[in-house]
Amino acid sequence: MTRRSLLIVAILAVLAAGMAACSSGGAASPKASAGDTSSDVQKALDAGRRFAQCGRDHGLPDFPDPELYGGRIGYFHSPPEVKDQEDQVLKIPECKAILAEVPVLPDDRPPPSAADMRKLRDFAQCVREHGIPEWPDPRSDGTFPIAGTPIQAEGKSSGRLSTAVDACKQYWDNGIEVS
Repeated sequence: MTRRSLLIVAILAVLAAGMAACSSGGAASPKASAGDTSSDVQKALDAGRRFAQCGRDHGLPDFPDPELYGGRIGYFHSPPEVKDQEDQVLKIPECKAILAEVPVLPDDRPPPSAADMRKLRDFAQCVREHGIPEWPDPRSDGTFPIAGTPIQAEGKSSGRLSTAVDACKQYWDNGIEVS
């Protein structure tokens, strides 16, 4: 993962939540059902690859295949431009329809440690001090509750968020998750 942008993981979490919402009726933090998890993982990766191929077929030849991390599908090692490309692909009805095929996957990441929670709170305070006063503290699961907020809508399109995140990576540089 590039150290320059912590936003990648936030973007990826949004993609993963969107994928899960399409198949689970809107659950932001999906849990696995009693099905075969390894089969579900393969189905999710296959659908993600078809989604990426659909983007490539519609004029984005460098659009990457997604990766699996902690039970989530996303673009964990991709440059920030991938978010803009993803937005373009999501506007293509046949590509967007592919996301409905993504099964709900378990979130197999361990909960954050007390030390990590302190770092995440310090990161949040730093982001607020660097121009985003509405940035929330992390939830107990280590996610930041910005899904559906103006902060999420603003995303990386403004320099304000990128600048604040870059200024605060001394507190947390392991990616952020959105809830």
